[in-house]
Amino acid sequence: MDDRVRIDALARRVRGEFPLLGRTLEGHPLVYLDSASTTPKPRAVIDAVTDYYERCTANVHRGVHALGTEATQRFDAARLEAASLVGAAPDEIVFVRGTTEAINLLRHALSLGPDDEVVFPASEHHANWLPWRMNTRPVPMPIDEDGVPRWETLELLLTPRTKLVSIGHVSNVTGCIAPVAEVVHAAHARGIPVLLDAAQSISHMAVDVKKLDVDFLAASSHKAFGPSGVGILYAKREQLRGFPLYQVGGGMVALNEDVLGPAPSHMVPRDVPFRFEAGTPAIEATIGFGAAIRWMRALGMATIREHDMAQARYLVARLREIPGVRVLAADMPPERRIALATFVVDAPGMTQENVARALGDMYGVCVSGGHHCAHVLHARVHLEGTVRASPHVFNTTEDIDRLVEGVRDLCS
Repeated sequence: MDDRVRIDALARRVRGEFPLLGRTLEGHPLVYLDSASTTPKPRAVIDAVTDYYERCTANVHRGVHALGTEATQRFDAARLEAASLVGAAPDEIVFVRGTTEAINLLRHALSLGPDDEVVFPASEHHANWLPWRMNTRPVPMPIDEDGVPRWETLELLLTPRTKLVSIGHVSNVTGCIAPVAEVVHAAHARGIPVLLDAAQSISHMAVDVKKLDVDFLAASSHKAFGPSGVGILYAKREQLRGFPLYQVGGGMVALNEDVLGPAPSHMVPRDVPFRFEAGTPAIEATIGFGAAIRWMRALGMATIREHDMAQARYLVARLREIPGVRVLAADMPPERRIALATFVVDAPGMTQENVARALGDMYGVCVSGGHHCAHVLHARVHLEGTVRASPHVFNTTEDIDRLVEGVRDLCS
């Protein structure tokens, strides 16, 4: 089966499940190629969210009435789904607002000081860069002219002051997959823990924290067909139990003896992971996240990955046909990348943001344009901006061909 047939077979099977794809944009059928920013939601996810609102709106882990019980069951089922998706135990999964909060929670928990070093590639998303500028010493790994980390330099960057190695599983700019096993081996040989930012990977490939042996993992729902406003932090159980409290309030406390008046104040937090989930959570988003994971698992992560590699081959090959287009990391083989291509268009008088906007306005093609929350990467490879196309399981080869047609016209 060639790539075109493989891509279109799965895309045509599932695209009817995505209501968003039925709309038009500026008179053109919508071509959505911006899944690295956020994914459209399948009907199963939308229905899970609306069903919570229509049938069991209630708080979780509090009410004893039927609605509260049902809402709690659905919420807890989502934790089981999230744990299963990444090969963790349920009590190793903390629900947060997204990858950014997960990394900030970890920064707080590690209590690093100004002399402590965190090593990460200079290609990282701001979410995995800026937190490590706060009260710690960031140590960026060099990148090549395409923005790909020079992984061979990692061991040279590790010192007695290194307290964490933090890497993106998949670059949100190049789409390249990090050599996680090599990174973990080098770091653990020196007793250094590893954080994996899996925001761009969990909807494209199977992820197993135990096999990878990473100490921490952060990810978001909205890049994996789920709602915005929820994500996960995974931490090995023994590490999570040693974390200091992050936020305090309702839901995270087992006993508060302040009511005794003059007696000494005594507060007992709940066990992990609940002690890190103060306040009412994003209930409907979390339930929707669980539905998104069930939807992906029903398709099969191996099926998604096979489709993904075929799209990567097709997308990069088609873009490379266009004179005046440079694709970053174009020579990276499909098995070491996801279906994502970031490129520079030589369109007279246009910035890369202009190119992205023109593709939407003139062709109905939604892509990202700019720095993709990776300013340092662009500065180091001397680019003022790029265009990023990121298809997923619902995109056909016709969608990619429409992108190529539009880019070719803008170059002419």
